[in-house]
Amino acid sequence: MLGKVYLLLYNCCLAFGWSTVLWYTIYELYSTESTTTVYKRVEVALKLSQSLAVLEIVHAAIGLVRSSPLTTFIQVQSRLVVLWLVLDPVKEVQADSNVPMMIIAWCVAEIVRYLYYALSLVDKVPYVLTWARYSFFTFLYPIGVSGELLTIYSVLPYVTASGMYSVSLPNKLNVSFSYPTFLIIYMMGYFPYLPKLYMHMLKQRGKILGGAAAEKKES
Repeated sequence: MLGKVYLLLYNCCLAFGWSTVLWYTIYELYSTESTTTVYKRVEVALKLSQSLAVLEIVHAAIGLVRSSPLTTFIQVQSRLVVLWLVLDPVKEVQADSNVPMMIIAWCVAEIVRYLYYALSLVDKVPYVLTWARYSFFTFLYPIGVSGELLTIYSVLPYVTASGMYSVSLPNKLNVSFSYPTFLIIYMMGYFPYLPKLYMHMLKQRGKILGGAAAEKKES
């Protein structure tokens, strides 16, 4: 019972957090008619909301939810890398037009997801929310992933020129590390995994919405 109450509070808080990010993103776009200040406007709320998702890995690992810890880790870490290792340290790309696109995709997906989880805990999920949970990904996922990849690609010239996070030889440990190379390899890692995940989500959509539609018809 305590775990259920905790999860309900957690999901409600994250739904509110992502709603706040979405509101300020739209407000900034409307009021300034520009994408250049969006990230600065939502930075604190975005970092807090996204970073709290780390707890979902813990939830899965300790059995509080039935998700796979590995799958949860893969899904969470990609956004954290983009947020903390790409966007945050490279100020030059924060004004790029692809950043608001990515943030809005994240927001809508997460608001729907956390509301769905919260209402599932009290068995009060309306069909429209179930439909949104298993349908919006068909366009939000490609938009969000495209935004992530474009953001990573955009920082490559800056991290190459600055040498940020890179380690050159010679040094006492006798090791080297190229941050631009790491980011390129990281981007390539998206491609074998994304089609599998997308197809899995499509199968889940057919399974869940088919069952939900049948239950709705019977009732």
